Amino acid sequence: MSPLELLDYASVLIFALTGALVASRAQLDVVGFAFLACLTGVGGGTLRDLLLRREVLWIADPTYLAVACGAAIAVFFTAHRLESRQRAILWLDAVALSVAVAAGAGIALAEGAPVPVILVMGVMTGCLGGLNFVG
Repeated sequence: MSPLELLDYASVLIFALTGALVASRAQLDVVGFAFLACLTGVGGGTLRDLLLRREVLWIADPTYLAVACGAAIAVFFTAHRLESRQRAILWLDAVALSVAVAAGAGIALAEGAPVPVILVMGVMTGCLGGLNFVG
Protein backbone atom coordinates (compact mmCIF):
# COMPACT_ATOMS: atom_id res chain seq x y z
CA MET A 1 0.00 0.00 0.00
CA SER A 2 1.41 3.37 -1.03
CA PRO A 3 1.68 6.38 1.29
CA LEU A 4 -1.01 8.15 -0.76
CA GLU A 5 -3.41 5.25 -0.25
CA LEU A 6 -2.67 5.31 3.47
CA LEU A 7 -3.46 9.03 3.58
CA ASP A 8 -6.69 8.44 1.68
CA TYR A 9 -7.74 5.64 4.05
CA ALA A 10 -6.83 7.76 7.07
CA SER A 11 -8.88 10.70 5.82
CA VAL A 12 -11.86 8.45 5.08
CA LEU A 13 -11.65 6.92 8.55
CA ILE A 14 -11.35 10.20 10.43
CA PHE A 15 -14.01 12.00 8.37
CA ALA A 16 -16.30 8.98 8.79
CA LEU A 17 -15.88 9.29 12.55
CA THR A 18 -16.98 12.93 12.39
CA GLY A 19 -19.99 12.04 10.23
CA ALA A 20 -20.99 9.31 12.66
CA LEU A 21 -20.63 11.70 15.59
CA VAL A 22 -22.96 14.13 13.84
CA ALA A 23 -25.41 11.26 13.38
CA SER A 24 -25.11 10.55 17.09
CA ARG A 25 -25.90 14.14 17.99
CA ALA A 26 -28.95 13.93 15.70
CA GLN A 27 -29.97 10.63 17.38
CA LEU A 28 -30.14 8.69 14.13
CA ASP A 29 -30.27 4.92 13.86
CA VAL A 30 -27.34 2.76 12.75
CA VAL A 31 -28.28 3.17 9.08
CA GLY A 32 -28.15 6.95 9.50
CA PHE A 33 -24.76 6.59 11.13
CA ALA A 34 -23.47 4.53 8.20
CA PHE A 35 -24.95 6.91 5.64
CA LEU A 36 -23.42 10.03 7.17
CA ALA A 37 -20.11 8.29 7.82
CA CYS A 38 -19.86 7.16 4.19
CA LEU A 39 -21.01 10.48 2.78
CA THR A 40 -18.57 12.44 4.91
CA GLY A 41 -15.78 9.90 4.54
CA VAL A 42 -15.68 9.61 0.76
CA GLY A 43 -17.32 12.87 -0.36
CA GLY A 44 -14.22 14.92 -1.06
CA GLY A 45 -12.28 12.07 -2.63
CA THR A 46 -15.21 11.23 -4.89
CA LEU A 47 -15.39 14.70 -6.39
CA ARG A 48 -11.59 14.88 -6.62
CA ASP A 49 -11.48 11.61 -8.55
CA LEU A 50 -14.30 12.64 -10.87
CA LEU A 51 -12.63 15.95 -11.72
CA LEU A 52 -9.25 14.29 -12.25
CA ARG A 53 -10.95 11.65 -14.44
CA ARG A 54 -9.78 8.83 -12.18
CA GLU A 55 -11.75 5.80 -11.12
CA VAL A 56 -13.68 6.86 -8.01
CA LEU A 57 -11.89 5.60 -4.91
CA TRP A 58 -14.77 3.67 -3.32
CA ILE A 59 -15.89 2.16 -6.64
CA ALA A 60 -12.36 1.00 -7.43
CA ASP A 61 -11.89 -0.32 -3.89
CA PRO A 62 -15.03 -0.85 -1.77
CA THR A 63 -12.77 -1.23 1.27
CA TYR A 64 -13.13 2.55 1.67
CA LEU A 65 -16.85 2.06 2.33
CA ALA A 66 -16.08 -0.77 4.74
CA VAL A 67 -13.73 1.52 6.67
CA ALA A 68 -16.41 4.21 6.86
CA CYS A 69 -19.09 1.72 7.94
CA GLY A 70 -16.75 0.26 10.55
CA ALA A 71 -16.19 3.74 11.94
CA ALA A 72 -19.95 4.31 12.00
CA ILE A 73 -20.60 1.11 13.95
CA ALA A 74 -17.81 1.90 16.41
CA VAL A 75 -19.23 5.36 17.05
CA PHE A 76 -22.78 4.00 17.26
CA PHE A 77 -21.79 1.86 20.24
CA THR A 78 -19.33 4.22 21.93
CA ALA A 79 -20.46 7.83 21.35
CA HIS A 80 -22.43 7.91 24.60
CA ARG A 81 -19.13 7.63 26.49
CA LEU A 82 -17.83 10.95 25.16
CA GLU A 83 -18.13 13.94 27.43
CA SER A 84 -18.59 16.30 24.49
CA ARG A 85 -19.38 14.98 21.03
CA GLN A 86 -19.16 18.50 19.61
CA ARG A 87 -15.60 18.90 20.86
CA ALA A 88 -14.68 15.48 19.41
CA ILE A 89 -16.18 16.49 16.06
CA LEU A 90 -14.15 19.71 15.99
CA TRP A 91 -10.85 17.98 16.82
CA LEU A 92 -11.39 15.05 14.47
CA ASP A 93 -12.49 17.40 11.70
CA ALA A 94 -9.30 19.43 12.07
CA VAL A 95 -7.13 16.31 11.95
CA ALA A 96 -9.05 14.88 8.99
CA LEU A 97 -8.80 18.15 7.10
CA SER A 98 -5.02 18.13 7.33
CA VAL A 99 -4.81 14.50 6.22
CA ALA A 100 -7.31 14.87 3.38
CA VAL A 101 -5.68 18.00 1.97
CA ALA A 102 -2.35 16.18 1.83
CA ALA A 103 -3.99 13.14 0.21
CA GLY A 104 -5.87 15.21 -2.37
CA ALA A 105 -2.83 17.26 -3.30
CA GLY A 106 -0.63 14.17 -3.44
CA ILE A 107 -3.00 12.33 -5.73
CA ALA A 108 -3.32 15.33 -8.05
CA LEU A 109 0.49 15.61 -8.10
CA ALA A 110 0.79 11.89 -8.93
CA GLU A 111 -1.68 12.39 -11.79
CA GLY A 112 0.60 15.07 -13.25
CA ALA A 113 -1.76 17.98 -12.66
CA PRO A 114 -0.42 21.55 -12.80
CA VAL A 115 0.30 23.34 -9.51
CA PRO A 116 -2.95 25.39 -9.37
CA VAL A 117 -4.99 22.22 -9.89
CA ILE A 118 -2.97 20.40 -7.23
CA LEU A 119 -3.75 23.16 -4.73
CA VAL A 120 -7.46 23.21 -5.56
CA MET A 121 -7.72 19.40 -5.41
CA GLY A 122 -6.10 19.40 -1.97
CA VAL A 123 -8.44 22.05 -0.60
CA MET A 124 -11.49 20.54 -2.26
CA THR A 125 -10.74 17.03 -0.99
CA GLY A 126 -10.49 18.34 2.56
CA CYS A 127 -13.42 20.73 2.50
CA LEU A 128 -15.91 18.46 0.77
CA GLY A 129 -14.83 15.52 2.91
CA GLY A 130 -15.73 17.47 6.01
CA LEU A 131 -19.28 18.35 5.05
CA ASN A 132 -21.75 17.26 7.68
CA PHE A 133 -25.30 17.86 6.56
CA VAL A 134 -27.00 17.21 9.89
CA GLY A 135 -26.22 18.81 13.19
